[in-house]
Amino acid sequence: MYLYNISIIIENDHHESLMDWLKNNWFKTLPTSAKLLKMLDSPHEGHTYSVQLVFEHASDIPTFQKEKVSVLQTYIAQHHQEKAFIFDSTMKYI
Repeated sequence: MYLYNISIIIENDHHESLMDWLKNNWFKTLPTSAKLLKMLDSPHEGHTYSVQLVFEHASDIPTFQKEKVSVLQTYIAQHHQEKAFIFDSTMKYI
């Protein structure tokens, strides 16, 4: 099993707008098992969030990235350019 994590870092002045879109649009398209977390002790300025999903097979992650993460990337590029960025990571349960 694999944990797929998307970290989202957003500047304070764009925070509410991005979170509104995430919660009311993008997040609703994800599997119900997806979790949205707020990092409480971030070394970064602004706000840091994490979206986490569990996948049975690592081979399922590229499809998710193509279908869902690309939508998030496009939205951020169009509405929050240079004010927000994301990075992802995949971890294997041991």
